[in-house]
Amino acid sequence: MAVGDVETYCENGIWKTRWCGSTKPFSTGGGKQRQVSRGATVAQWYGVDHIVTNPDGTIAEHNSYHYRRQDLAS
Repeated sequence: MAVGDVETYCENGIWKTRWCGSTKPFSTGGGKQRQVSRGATVAQWYGVDHIVTNPDGTIAEHNSYHYRRQDLAS
């Protein structure tokens, strides 16, 4: 995970989303689907990767939205 990417993860049973490299989430609660949706939306806006980790820390999904940045520049 690169600094600047978005990570959705579960901590103590609560789903959260943060910038990779940060310890503080920018979005918390509402369940897994809500946080995955928020994380994907932010990653698309910024043209970065979105990583979803399982509660055990393994990667469940890794989606790249780098192409969005190039499309917006045209």
